[in-house]
Amino acid sequence: MKDMAHKLQSVTAFEIGGDYIIEQFKKLGSDDFDTAITAYTNITRFLLTENKTLADYLCELLTYSPSRLIEQYIKQENQNQLYAVEYDVSVIKELAKLSAHKVKDYLFQKFSDSFIFSLPEYVTGGFDYTAEYFIRHICTNGSGIYAKYKAFVYENGGLSPIEKPDAIRLSDLKKYEAQRKQIVDNTRAFVAGHPADNVLLYGDRGTGKSSTVKALLNEYDNLRIEQVDKKDVACLPTLYKTLSASPLKFIIFIDDLSFGENEEGFGILKKVLEGSVCGRPSNILIYATTNRRHLIKETESSRMGDNVHSADEIDESMSLSDRFGLFITFLAPNKEVYLEIVRSLVLDRGIIIDGEKLDRCAERFALKRNGRSPRVARQFVDSLQSKLALGLDPEK
Repeated sequence: MKDMAHKLQSVTAFEIGGDYIIEQFKKLGSDDFDTAITAYTNITRFLLTENKTLADYLCELLTYSPSRLIEQYIKQENQNQLYAVEYDVSVIKELAKLSAHKVKDYLFQKFSDSFIFSLPEYVTGGFDYTAEYFIRHICTNGSGIYAKYKAFVYENGGLSPIEKPDAIRLSDLKKYEAQRKQIVDNTRAFVAGHPADNVLLYGDRGTGKSSTVKALLNEYDNLRIEQVDKKDVACLPTLYKTLSASPLKFIIFIDDLSFGENEEGFGILKKVLEGSVCGRPSNILIYATTNRRHLIKETESSRMGDNVHSADEIDESMSLSDRFGLFITFLAPNKEVYLEIVRSLVLDRGIIIDGEKLDRCAERFALKRNGRSPRVARQFVDSLQSKLALGLDPEK
């Protein structure tokens, strides 16, 4: 058992040091009875509670553990790195064969206490995975948190995974086909490793700008989204450095982008987009949304200024917009387009309702919300579906 502990300590390619179960297996070799028995009990309790075999747990551990070594190997193959991966997998495969019965036999031989045989047992399972399997998986899905999660938010100085990102798909979004096609074509080129542009989605509230970006996440397996608040844009150079090592593609998403006069983030974002000595990594793009044509908010004092000052501010604002390779406009729909969106959503959900009644209710709902938009259309259909399910008249 001590030999196994030494082997686990020597794992190189997979960064599994500190893992709870691995640490318990190391403690099985302790000369202290209480320490060894507690370690065995902890392993059994954990696996039975999680309803996992030991092999399943170890496979998941390697699948989601960080591995900068494998990420480097994917970029430029190296035989020494490959051997390190193969060695690690052989150690974990050996551990996966360590049945509860074998462990209890070992503990009895060491401590001569028949009580050990009465202890519950975990299930071993089968571990048939190879080094090539984990290399392929990391090549497609990344390693560490990027293998386990697809969406992240930047907060408190680091990236936090989003457990359940928005499940919206592009097929759920209605109209604006021309705008979305530009974004989809750009993203397809990006994930395929071809040149692609940073994107600024401009337009009225509720027209589906943010939803379009979020929907991309559910279309491409090797795409990840990192949402960054505009107040945190100073983190972008650090994110570039961190994410550039991964084989995955990353969209840094900045929602509702605008800046006040002389705000520090404006200059930082300009440099990051274009003009910085440090170039943008090929696996990172920035997609941002805004409701403002000019990204610098105009103040009362600037409106009172002379024409030269105002023109300079407009030029400065446009200098940021121009750094996005794609500038795509989403405008609020007219009445007919709004109703077409409503009808499409109703059809998707299989809601049965008279057409004229549907239009009347949808328009009345929009008037109460002070405007028509895809968001209002979706809110109306949600309300309609609930009322019909409860047997209520949607016109009341």
